[in-house]
Amino acid sequence: MLNFPLQRREIHLKTIDSEDLKTKITDWGATLVGFGDVSVGLAPEFRYIPNAIALAVRHPLYRGTYKCGSMTAYSNQYEEVDRVLETVQKKVTTLLKSQGWRTLAIPPDSAKADGSFVSKLYSLFPHKTAATCAGLGWIGKSGLLVNKLYGARLSWATVLTDAPLTTCPTPYTEGKCGSCSRCVNACPVSAIKDENWKRGEKPETFIDVDTCADYMSYTVKVFQKYICGLCVLACPLGGRRKNESC
Repeated sequence: MLNFPLQRREIHLKTIDSEDLKTKITDWGATLVGFGDVSVGLAPEFRYIPNAIALAVRHPLYRGTYKCGSMTAYSNQYEEVDRVLETVQKKVTTLLKSQGWRTLAIPPDSAKADGSFVSKLYSLFPHKTAATCAGLGWIGKSGLLVNKLYGARLSWATVLTDAPLTTCPTPYTEGKCGSCSRCVNACPVSAIKDENWKRGEKPETFIDVDTCADYMSYTVKVFQKYICGLCVLACPLGGRRKNESC
């Protein structure tokens, strides 16, 4: 939802309680929420909304793994998770709009274009940028956003805003995978190059995007889904956690 108020309304607040907003967002259903300053490198279309609210919802435990013969794949496609993220986004934008702040909600599936002008802007801002700037995770060797607790088993959405949020003072600017190479070894087509991410690097630096895509074009014939996800399954982060049961 993109708001272009012609004038600042009198109800516009000079400050905002960032911690209170975080509490509200988690109460609304987000697993993780963080605020990041994303002003560096923003596309011109977004420079008036330099703060990002990164939202994440964890994937359901013990779901998402597909098997067919000797082949295994993991899917991060959960309609119910996307619905939660979209509902949370709507509540966030409604609240901020009521206080006079401008917002742009980038949906979970940012590649999904509906023909509107605003949907064409979604691809200009990756959810990974919001998440790393908000200190919620780093880009793993697999090219996926990795959180220290949930691994890559999260779906993401973003709200860009001009609200003066208290942003994360310690954003991730480099990968934290270290010498771990489980995802590298798990890739069936050797598309992962075993390189740790640094901010500003293109995905091609650490993953062969074309080889990865070609393999998923093959798996869609097997699973009827454009998936692979073996790197997610191989990651030591994000599996079953303590005090959790089926």
